[in-house]
Amino acid sequence: MKKTLTLNLAVVVLEIIGFALSLGKNGQSFVRFYTEDSNLLALAACAVTAVFAVRAISGHGAAPEWVRIFKYIALCCTTLTFVVVVLILGPMTGSVRGYLFFLFGSSMLYHHFLCPVLMFVSFVFFEKGPALKKKHIGAALVPTAIYAAVILTLNITRSIVGPYPFLRVYDQPLWMSCVWVAVIFGAACLIAAIVRVVYNRVSR
Repeated sequence: MKKTLTLNLAVVVLEIIGFALSLGKNGQSFVRFYTEDSNLLALAACAVTAVFAVRAISGHGAAPEWVRIFKYIALCCTTLTFVVVVLILGPMTGSVRGYLFFLFGSSMLYHHFLCPVLMFVSFVFFEKGPALKKKHIGAALVPTAIYAAVILTLNITRSIVGPYPFLRVYDQPLWMSCVWVAVIFGAACLIAAIVRVVYNRVSR
């Protein structure tokens, strides 16, 4: 339990550092980015998990089930961020330097790499509990669905552009926008399913 507390507090500290850098660069507009929104969710989930870890260490019993599911949902979102950076945004730069910047530059070091990796390690290997159910996969998709609905509406109404290239609905054919939606949601679903399987096997 002490390792769980340490890892979750580490994520909280790293998230705060990342948000300080992001806020200084983008101001309050950082909420446009899925990366920042997923990491806000991770910050909240790790903070809550840390609080209940302290309670458990103090002899007040294990955390309620919703805490673990909250962490699972946040982990799936930050993992999606990591995968999109590695497989889509990084390659789009067309250079190793651009790719490395997306992984290790400024706040992205924390939000694209360190926090997603620590989230995975802490949840899968140190936060054991009953097996995750298939219904939890659907729950993990909810934040992504909300973000997509809001950000696509804002792009369609020309309130904003992007912030990601594949969200620029007027810079690409309609069918391409549909393909991107299918790809991102497919990836989110696959990630949630894989995390569930890995977690359940490790927790046995």
